[in-house]
Amino acid sequence: MSDVTDMTKSGNTGMTAAQRKHFETVHSLLLPINKEILLLPNASVAEVVAYSEPEKINDAPEWLLGMLNWRDRRIPLIAFEVISEGEPGSIHKNCRVAVLNTLNGNSKVPYVAVLMQGLPSLQVVRPSSIQFTDKPSNPRQSIKAYVNLNGVAAVIPDIDDLETRIQNIH
Repeated sequence: MSDVTDMTKSGNTGMTAAQRKHFETVHSLLLPINKEILLLPNASVAEVVAYSEPEKINDAPEWLLGMLNWRDRRIPLIAFEVISEGEPGSIHKNCRVAVLNTLNGNSKVPYVAVLMQGLPSLQVVRPSSIQFTDKPSNPRQSIKAYVNLNGVAAVIPDIDDLETRIQNIH
C-alpha cells in the first residue's frame, strides 16, 4: 500500500507511463473476517484454502487457533479479530483460510494463516479509490491502518506484528 501513497506524493518525473501505472495501482484482496474486512496486496497472500481443523497447541493464547498443515508445512492459524481485540467470529463449514507470506524472510515464521468468514474479493487499489481514515480513539493491536476503499471500510493488518507475536510464543 505504501507504493500507492509514496508515488502520489513524490511526483512521477522521469517515469514511463507503464512504470507510473505499475506504482499507481495495487492488485489487492479484501478478506472478510467476522465483522471486518482485511485489505492486503495480492502478493502478500500465498493461497486461499478451505478450512481444516488445526492441531491445537497447549497453553496457546486464544487468538492462536493451532497449527495448520499446508503444503507439507505446519503454519500458525490465527483468528485476526481476536488478536486485534475485535469480536471473535464463529468457525463453520464455509470458512476459508488465507495463507499470508510474512515480510521479513524469517525461516521460523515464513507464513501465517488467517481464518476468514467467506470468500475474498479482488480489488484494484488506486490512489483515487482509497482514503486512510483516522484511527479510532482505542486503536487495536496488529492493525497498520484503517481505510475506506470505494466506500468499504477495511483494515490493513500489521503482518510484522503478527509475525513477532507468533515468534514470541515459540
